[in-house]
Amino acid sequence: MEISPRQLLEPRQRLTIFSSFATMFMVGVAISLLGPSLPGLAERTGRPLSQAGIFFTLFSGGSVLATLVVARLMDRPVRHAFLIGGAFIMGGAQWLVAGGGTFAVAAAAFALTGLALSTTGTAPNAIIADLYRERAGQALNALHLCLGVGAFIGPLLVGAAIRFGANYAVAYRVAGSFMFLVGLLWLVSRPPLPRRSAGPQPRTPLSATIALPMIVLLCVAMLYTGTEQAFGGWIFTYARDAIRIDVSGASLVTSSFWLAIMLGRLIAMRVLPRFGDVGLLIACVLVAALGIGGALVSSRVPPLLWGGVALVGLGFGPIFPTVLAVGTGRFPAYAGMISSLTVAAGSVGAMALPWASGALIPRLGLVGSIASSFVPLALMLSCLWVISRLNHRAQA
Repeated sequence: MEISPRQLLEPRQRLTIFSSFATMFMVGVAISLLGPSLPGLAERTGRPLSQAGIFFTLFSGGSVLATLVVARLMDRPVRHAFLIGGAFIMGGAQWLVAGGGTFAVAAAAFALTGLALSTTGTAPNAIIADLYRERAGQALNALHLCLGVGAFIGPLLVGAAIRFGANYAVAYRVAGSFMFLVGLLWLVSRPPLPRRSAGPQPRTPLSATIALPMIVLLCVAMLYTGTEQAFGGWIFTYARDAIRIDVSGASLVTSSFWLAIMLGRLIAMRVLPRFGDVGLLIACVLVAALGIGGALVSSRVPPLLWGGVALVGLGFGPIFPTVLAVGTGRFPAYAGMISSLTVAAGSVGAMALPWASGALIPRLGLVGSIASSFVPLALMLSCLWVISRLNHRAQA
């Protein structure tokens, strides 16, 4: 059932929407905890900081493998059961991160967190796209706005724990406990059936004009998510070690990045109808590139770090939900599978780019590592140019 702008929501729909937003909030917390925790994790597990980026790879690797397995199931009623299981697995994995003192335990915990992300990070997108259909772009930006709120809270949790004499483990215990509550929410929720299960759906003919833009969009999702995770994951270390900001200030810098992402998604909800999908995506990449330039200049003029980080977040904010909206709009009967493939593509980027950024630190330093973000941004612009050309050709 599609929700129209003035339609009153049934209690079942309200609970489903609330559960979807709560899930994405906690996914945001889980994603953003890793960056500020890296120095503590490296010390606790006996790994050099430059090698700690392997935790990003394990987190995203678990997500990629599991997402590819469950992708086709996200358009079937069983996705509800997967959501419940994913929430409880993620909660348990976060408690495992908090309690594990060895590399093997931490590695397993992050791989499990990524595995859980294959459902908790994808099914809510499909559910909201199914409910809102023609307004999916705005609804998905709102959903990912909530993810941004969670990502803003995560680094603050780590900073508060350190400020009061504890360590990152406290933040993971808090996050894990709330994720268990999300699992309980889904236990009592009754989400609507996926569109493919609700009745016969028209199949969109698979042609080059449809499939090729989708493949290129998946490349955008991969490049974007990898760059977002690399920048968001290493900005804490950059602020602390390159700009010489204390731990509390570095945590606040990291949170400001996720806050700016949240604001970017809020703005996108208003301007998306005016810019169009591809126009908005191109503008976002250019704003993010300007922000990275500002963050780099801050190595000589430290106050510019805040403005640079804010611009990167504002530019990054609308990219992923807009890519999701385009994909689910082209294949409405396969919203779950498209959501899963988009998340999987993003996880591939998140598996590689944050690790690569860490590996560059011994050779290029922290400044050079952050500067390497320009490469995926340039590739994203190239992909968007291809999509724009394909769209013009299809309309001709």
